[in-house]
Amino acid sequence: MDVWIFRYPEPRESLGAARQVVVLQLTAAGEETELEVLEVETRGRTLDVAVQSQIEKGRSRLILDLIHEKHMDSSDLAQILGAFKQAGESGGELVIANPNAKIQEIFRITRLEHVMALFDSVQAAADHFKGSE
Repeated sequence: MDVWIFRYPEPRESLGAARQVVVLQLTAAGEETELEVLEVETRGRTLDVAVQSQIEKGRSRLILDLIHEKHMDSSDLAQILGAFKQAGESGGELVIANPNAKIQEIFRITRLEHVMALFDSVQAAADHFKGSE
């Protein structure tokens, strides 16, 4: 069972400031392999572009790894919700891995923790997909 991970290369003020996202494959053996680095012209569109490109390739088990993210604002939440909806409409699922305490609190306050699955690690997120096979 393969799972695809989106990870921003380095910390920044918000997801909207990113112009690159790294797409990795997580194999059943737990190994990560970098597949590509997607670059976009328009800020705030990296996650949309990444999700759409993977959906077009038939990849539906998606993990957004927030390991480098320190902050999150309303535009970041909108991006994540848009990607979550896009994945769901194509028969897939987008889950969140490695949110820090501040980001977890934002998901709790907005009650999005009841809509989207949050996991403490990429491996825990991948294990979630094993249960849905």
